[in-house]
Amino acid sequence: MDRTQEIMEKVRRIELQARRMSTATFAGQYRSGFRGQGLDFDDFREYRAGDEPRFIDWKVTARTGTPYVRTFHEEREQVLLLAVDVSGSMDYASGGIADTKREYAAQIAAVLAYSAALNGDKVGLLLFGHKPHFYLPPAKGMKQCQRVVREILSAPTAGADDTVDEVAAEILRTQRKSAMVFLISDFLAAVDKQAIGKLNFRHELIPVRVNDPAEIELPAAGRISFRDPESGELFVGDLSDKQLHQAHSKAMQAHRLEWQRVFNQLGIDSLDLLTTQDFIPALRKMFNRRSRVFAH
Repeated sequence: MDRTQEIMEKVRRIELQARRMSTATFAGQYRSGFRGQGLDFDDFREYRAGDEPRFIDWKVTARTGTPYVRTFHEEREQVLLLAVDVSGSMDYASGGIADTKREYAAQIAAVLAYSAALNGDKVGLLLFGHKPHFYLPPAKGMKQCQRVVREILSAPTAGADDTVDEVAAEILRTQRKSAMVFLISDFLAAVDKQAIGKLNFRHELIPVRVNDPAEIELPAAGRISFRDPESGELFVGDLSDKQLHQAHSKAMQAHRLEWQRVFNQLGIDSLDLLTTQDFIPALRKMFNRRSRVFAH
C-alpha cells in the first residue's frame, strides 16, 4: 500500500470515529466551553439613563451635541483554530490508541472540528514543526473537517520542534480575530511563559499535551540503537541501566512540571494526555468545568 492510500484510509477511519464521538451532547458541551459570545458593533443611539458610560462614543457625542452610545449585537459565530505539532517527535510510537502521537493528535483535532461543525462554527488549522508552516483559514462545513485530518496526517515528517515563540507569533499573525485555540503538541520544546501569555491574552488558549508512556518512563529493553526523529542522529543506549532510567525520568518530569506551572500561573485550562488514554472523558470533564465557570 502506498503512502497516499494509507493516509486516505486513516482519514476515513478517523472521520468515522469523530462523527460517532461528536454527538449532539458532546457538541453542546464543546459550545458551553467557550468563554462567552463575542459582541459586534451594531449602531449608535442616544444615551439613556442606566447605559454603561464606557459605551459612550465621544466623537459622535461631540459632533451632535447629544450623548450617544454604541450598541452591539451578539456574535453567534465562533472560530476554532487547531494548532497541531507535526515535528519529527510526533511520529514516535510504542503502541496505543493510535499508531503515532501525530495520529492521536489528528483524532483529537477531528472530534473538536466535527463538534465545531455541528455548532455552525468555523474551523481553521495551523501545522507547525516544519518550515514553512501550513495554515488553513477558518471555514465551515464537513469538508473542512475532512481536510483538517488529511493535512495533519499528510504533512512532511521531517522537522524539529519550533520554539513556542515562533508558533505563538504565527498564530497571532494569521488569526487576528479572537478564537478558541487548541495547541496540540508533545511540548518537548523549551518552556516560554511570555509567548504563551501573549497568545492567551489575544485568544482563548487550551494547550493539549500528548505523550507516549515510553517517552516518560523508558522501557527495560537492554542495549538498543536510537534514531532521533527530528535530527536523524543515531546513538546507542543501554535501557537496562537504572541510572539512565532515573535521569531520563527526572528530566522528563521536571520539564512537564515546568510547563504545568506556566499554565497554572496564567490561569490556562490544559489537558495532559497519553496515547494509551481515551481522550473523550478528559475533554468532557474540561468542557464541563469551563461551562460551570463561565455560567457564573
